[in-house]
Amino acid sequence: MLRPWRLMVGLLLVAASLAAQPKRVLYFSHTAGFRHSSIATAREVLRTLDPQRWQVTASEDLAIITANRLRDFDAVFFFTSGELAFTDSQKRDLLDFVRNGGGFGATHSASDTLYSWPEYGELLGGYFDGHPWTQAVTLDVEDPTHPVTRGLPASFRLTDEIYQHRAFDRSRVRVLLTLDTRTVNLRAGGVNRTDEDFALAWVRSYGRGRVFYSALGHFDEVFLDPNVQRILRQGLEWITGFTDSDTTPRGAGPAPVLSALTEAAQYGFPGTLSPGALMSLFGTGLTSGSTMAAESDHVRLAGTSVALNGTPLPILYASPGQVNVRLPETLPANPQIVVRAGIANSLPLPVREAPATPGIFTVTSAGDQFTLWATGLGALDERRRTRLTPRVTYNGVEVEVLYSGEAPGFPGLYQVNARRAPSPAVATRISLEIGGAVAEIVRP
Repeated sequence: MLRPWRLMVGLLLVAASLAAQPKRVLYFSHTAGFRHSSIATAREVLRTLDPQRWQVTASEDLAIITANRLRDFDAVFFFTSGELAFTDSQKRDLLDFVRNGGGFGATHSASDTLYSWPEYGELLGGYFDGHPWTQAVTLDVEDPTHPVTRGLPASFRLTDEIYQHRAFDRSRVRVLLTLDTRTVNLRAGGVNRTDEDFALAWVRSYGRGRVFYSALGHFDEVFLDPNVQRILRQGLEWITGFTDSDTTPRGAGPAPVLSALTEAAQYGFPGTLSPGALMSLFGTGLTSGSTMAAESDHVRLAGTSVALNGTPLPILYASPGQVNVRLPETLPANPQIVVRAGIANSLPLPVREAPATPGIFTVTSAGDQFTLWATGLGALDERRRTRLTPRVTYNGVEVEVLYSGEAPGFPGLYQVNARRAPSPAVATRISLEIGGAVAEIVRP
């Protein structure tokens, strides 16, 4: 008689053994159209990403796509092209495999496949509709928290053949990666999309299964790029169940609502712009759901862009409720701000212009001097000094200003250096007046 504790130990050992087994992935690269030389490179990259996690079997045999054969795999990964000669039974078997919990991954020309089988386009999330550009471009990460794109920079450069897609709808997929359209000619021949929405990686649920697609991969070098390899590794992790996430589509609407604008340091001067200032926009739905901070200039962050009278503004931070931007040093007449999240635009927000909208982020001191770190101090001259002369008081006593201009290397951030006045007060009240506007800060 088998004792209960021995049965339990045996079951635990079996479970541990099964958990330790690598997931089985079918890399399927049958070609019935244009054949990419990068198919072999992609195969080797997939095989070497993490052999302890995935056992990758490569095949171009159409006969492997059957219910019986697919039972040997946890996921299928397509790098195909053209009209594959699947029977109706094979088509049902592939859809059932995914619908019942199998993973489906695909890259590049896997969207240039099976046009005569609409259910495949529904499974994948779209069809190839030409490649207007083959060049170096910038790619923007729209969803930085998804397991497939986690750890990527906010944007990165890549030379590739850039696809556009038809039968593609953001309401059916969760977009992860998009094209920075500033880096291409939108009037190039073959550009068919009019909404400037060029999604290049996405995920979706299909029944109990998971679908991941990346449009990248024309050249061998693409699959050797560290960022692309991260996307592939994390894509495999996701479709084979090592990670989990929400696949709710985002970015198709409703439209963002932009309700207010202030300077970014102390949230003063509502509805008013000044040249070169850092500004905070407030509202709802200002991104499709993500939050992201940038260390360098991005005119699209977390899938969101901001335009001042049609001119894109650099974004430093984007969240559903707040977006921080930097204004140009020359402002247009009758300024209006519009936020675009995904493919939906806010109503224009009319704003005013002023010479300065000062806000103080913080104050630092050394010896008998202190520095105000601020924004909104107005236009700069050729030496990057403020054209307007600031007046600074320290506990009510006006002090000597030693420097007022741009903080070197930080556009939009100003520094004002001043000499500290002796004061017995416990609290220090510092006032900065410039262009008829005043900001104050109290420090203990």
